[in-house]
Amino acid sequence: MAARAFARVAPVRAKVSLVVLVALAMLLAARLGDVQIRQGPTLAHRALLQHDATLVSFARRGAILDRDGNVLVRSLPSESVYAVPAEVSDPHGIALKLAALLRRPPSALESDLRSKSEFIWLARKVSHDVAERIHALGIAGIDTKGEETGRRFVASGRLASTVVGFTGTDENGLDGLEYSFDKLLGGKPGRMRVEADQFGRAIPFGRTQVVERAVAGKTVVTTLDPYLQFEAERLLRAAMKKWSARSATAIVMDPWTGELLAVANMPDFDPTRWNASSPDAWRDRAISDAYEPGSTFKLITAAAALESGRFTTASRFPARDALEVGGRTIHNAEDGMMAANLGSESIEEIIAYSHNVGAAEIGLATGKAAMYRTIRKFGFGDPTQVELPGENPGIVIEPDDFSGSTLATIAFGHSISTTPLALVRAYAAIANGGLLLRPRIVSALEDADGKLIYRYGREVERRAIKASTAATLRRFLRAVVLRGTGNPTAKVAGYTTAGKTGTAQVVENGSYLPGAYVASFIGMIPAERPRYVILVKVERPRGSIYGSQVAAPVFADLARAAMLHAGIMPAASARLVRGKGAAKGVR
Repeated sequence: MAARAFARVAPVRAKVSLVVLVALAMLLAARLGDVQIRQGPTLAHRALLQHDATLVSFARRGAILDRDGNVLVRSLPSESVYAVPAEVSDPHGIALKLAALLRRPPSALESDLRSKSEFIWLARKVSHDVAERIHALGIAGIDTKGEETGRRFVASGRLASTVVGFTGTDENGLDGLEYSFDKLLGGKPGRMRVEADQFGRAIPFGRTQVVERAVAGKTVVTTLDPYLQFEAERLLRAAMKKWSARSATAIVMDPWTGELLAVANMPDFDPTRWNASSPDAWRDRAISDAYEPGSTFKLITAAAALESGRFTTASRFPARDALEVGGRTIHNAEDGMMAANLGSESIEEIIAYSHNVGAAEIGLATGKAAMYRTIRKFGFGDPTQVELPGENPGIVIEPDDFSGSTLATIAFGHSISTTPLALVRAYAAIANGGLLLRPRIVSALEDADGKLIYRYGREVERRAIKASTAATLRRFLRAVVLRGTGNPTAKVAGYTTAGKTGTAQVVENGSYLPGAYVASFIGMIPAERPRYVILVKVERPRGSIYGSQVAAPVFADLARAAMLHAGIMPAASARLVRGKGAAKGVR
């Protein structure tokens, strides 16, 4: 009975099982079809991604050029030297072999070669020549590796190093133009998808797909004239040596365009070994060092007096040796150029002979409102907005904060601070007829192929003074050279020059340093329609402190070089108009 019942049920179960199996097979086939046909591309892409890696392709950094198109600095392919310490057999001997090549102390190299690390860098971004010489040595455990970012090649050596600046190991701008134009110079990195192993490393000869192409950095064309920059630096080095000075700065500007043709600072540094120099040598003193301008500021006082409408070239002021004001006694320099026997002196005489008392008299008579207004119109107290980092705006005291003697001392360049560049900008306005221009150190941007992208033009900020006032001030400056404190050291045979001497004490931490002075001269050539405005500043000279003796001769040499470089020959029959005699003691 039971056997017959089982015989009836078994076929039914078999049929049910068969139906279930067929249904499952059909579902599986449908699923496989869906995966292959509809989801296949997506899943295949996901599979590829699991074995792909996205890498950054670095952009080539742009070059920096001088105004003539010569390369100051550019990027080259680079390699780095590394060691596998465990494979190095003689750390001491190998360190001695590599020291000069890698420009590192043998002791430091030996320490690296004895490291317990599996891998260690010995030198980053060396030249191709150095890499080839490393390979030629054939030292076990020492090799090179190509870098993804380039190596900055400084074609100009130390020329304009404080202006151009420098980059870090990965070519990021750290100072100078390299810093202020870092984004434009750096370009835009690209992205690349490569076939990778399980560790995310690219497989040699594997699949490669460019996702986004890298865009090379822009080329920055500066306004710097290589010859004038070289001459300025050469003359500053000589002056530093002659006077045992702490530092020096020279600037050459075109007063009609605002272009900076030379910006020289001493000490300077080797941009290829910037980290071996003191940070003090990196400073662009032309824009970062604010100082009391001393007598070079007296011309701004004269401008304020004339612009106020209360005084003319015929106005005269009491000529005296000393002036009591606000509990302070102001003296003239002991130079024998006092005009006390005349009883009074004109603004031109005060400027020519650089009388502190006379300048104070002018400032007090002009009034603090008019003085402050003119000072601000010349841009003092504001950054010049030159395309360089770290600019110091200087200090201009607000009229409400004046003490009893502030107005008098500002009048002869004390109780106020400025940078060399800000003073050059002001004198450029006097040279060009009264227009305050924005200084320029960059003239254009180009792409990697040299195609012009953007050209910077002249930028007039405002009118600082009337054209007639500027002409009168230039006449005052001419008198300085003809018969005043600039005679004869600021004269240039065959050309006419105009300018102002300056001597001021060094201020440090709010106090004057005893025996520490800044000697300076700022002038223009030719005097009639100036082509160049030139400043020379020497800090803490020894042997003399006067601008006429320390700085004016450098101005004269640089001015002559600039004119000859421009193809303007000295007049064959030119006769310099000489005053009654050179200054006995000058500022």
